[in-house]
Amino acid sequence: MPTPTITVIGSLNTDLITRTPRLPLPGETLSATSFSTGCGGKGCNQAVACARLSSSRPSSPGSSSVHAPSAPPLINIRMVGAIGDDEFGDTLLQGLKRNGVDASGVSVVPGKRTGVAVIVVEEATGENRILLTPGANYCVTPASLQLPEEAWLSVSEEEEEEEEGNPALVVLQLEIPLSTVVHVVQRARRKGVPVLLNPAPAPVQEMPTDVYAGLEHLILNETEARALSSRLSSSSPSPLAPPPRDDHDDDDDAAFMDTVAARFHALGVTNVVLTLGARGVFFSTEGGASSGFVPAEKVDAVVDTTAAGDTFVGAYAVAVTEG
Repeated sequence: MPTPTITVIGSLNTDLITRTPRLPLPGETLSATSFSTGCGGKGCNQAVACARLSSSRPSSPGSSSVHAPSAPPLINIRMVGAIGDDEFGDTLLQGLKRNGVDASGVSVVPGKRTGVAVIVVEEATGENRILLTPGANYCVTPASLQLPEEAWLSVSEEEEEEEEGNPALVVLQLEIPLSTVVHVVQRARRKGVPVLLNPAPAPVQEMPTDVYAGLEHLILNETEARALSSRLSSSSPSPLAPPPRDDHDDDDDAAFMDTVAARFHALGVTNVVLTLGARGVFFSTEGGASSGFVPAEKVDAVVDTTAAGDTFVGAYAVAVTEG
């Protein structure tokens, strides 16, 4: 039986991370605790999470980095995206390869800078604030995906037969152009390839409702649920009311989560997963076959929430691919 492949199509950024005891006030200069750089971008994060969790051998104890396993992986992880022709891009490519991700689908765009995310982490809470400069990520267009390695994306619409080499799952986010996301969803639907869409960051423009038709997995947080609902076309039901932000009421939260799931199921989504931060995760399957709430595991201290959602998406993608 061939090894299944998860194809992650999305962003690659260099993270510039500053850790600080607290956030500075407007006009204030504050000494930070530390500064570091790292490989990031929602696409890159999710691909690396998939690779680490699908490796055929565990990482060594105490190691913070995972290198490509010597034995064949349980799942092949392929990254499709774009970087600039700069030092940041080369570092990202090497980081993907060290973690066992197939980076042959990552294009180097001449004259463009690699995407950059400036991240400020507040040490007291572990919460972060992020400023994103997309750079080469916005060069990931439908035209750029017409590659021999991505034949399943470029086959003519008239050709319906299944092709060898189709991925078992495609993972998408919204740090690349929305037109590209729509294109990939449509092509995957015609080829019978399941898609996991993580609509993050919350879109600033209206998401076409036909994106949801036949979508296998939708993973989003409360902010994204409200943003997507408020931008549904007038032909859809009225937007969702937001849940209470302070002193959460269990009944109000349950009603909100049920309404979110029902809304997206009605648009054609099979599995809806709503992440709730420290409270946990709500899940629902189309037709009410299965739904419920899974509380989050408690930890002594939150060090940094950066990429927590991406790690969850990677774990979910590996789990559904493994069956």
